[in-house]
Amino acid sequence: MRGAVAAVVAGASPLVRSVLRDVLTHAGVGPVRTPTTAEDVVRACGEGAGLLVSDVVVDDVPLAGLLPAVLGAATRVLVVCPRASAGAVPELLLAGASGVLLLEECTAEDVATAVRETVSGRATLHPTVAALVLQQWREARAPRPPALTPKEQEVLVAMLAGDPVKSIARALGLSARTVDSHRSRIFVKLGVRSHAQAVQRALDLGLVPR
Repeated sequence: MRGAVAAVVAGASPLVRSVLRDVLTHAGVGPVRTPTTAEDVVRACGEGAGLLVSDVVVDDVPLAGLLPAVLGAATRVLVVCPRASAGAVPELLLAGASGVLLLEECTAEDVATAVRETVSGRATLHPTVAALVLQQWREARAPRPPALTPKEQEVLVAMLAGDPVKSIARALGLSARTVDSHRSRIFVKLGVRSHAQAVQRALDLGLVPR
């Protein structure tokens, strides 16, 4: 690794911090500081550390809350955390962390490689983390069911049988005009133009039982 890069190792247990410090030192990073409080971590980054290797929590403070100050100090961030904490990873990546490794599934060489990649400005993701991020991205892009009022839901369920407005009105004890009004709003919310399309869309979104 070209040039000395000052680093900070934070969060995790004293043992994990010690091991990570040794790995970074062996990889040519240094000096390596291991502050124990969130305040000291931010201060160390502000004093010229080019790399922060941290768990998702530092001294009971979520790392996400420290990232603005850390990144503002031009410090790159590599997250090394237990698998149990992986759920916090997507937020950290979106906030600016450069990479993530899982403690249970990485070796000292994996950490050294990730450190070199991070310091060089490249991203590094453990395959398990990459799969988690992809899953959350897919879920975020999946169509979300629109919010229907209780009456709209009743009308929608009644529409499953394919009955005309008047039959639905009699079954629900409503006027045909009221049912028609609910149905029109359902069409708008589902983005459809017909009774059949509304039923199919509702089934696809899981708004009504198949």
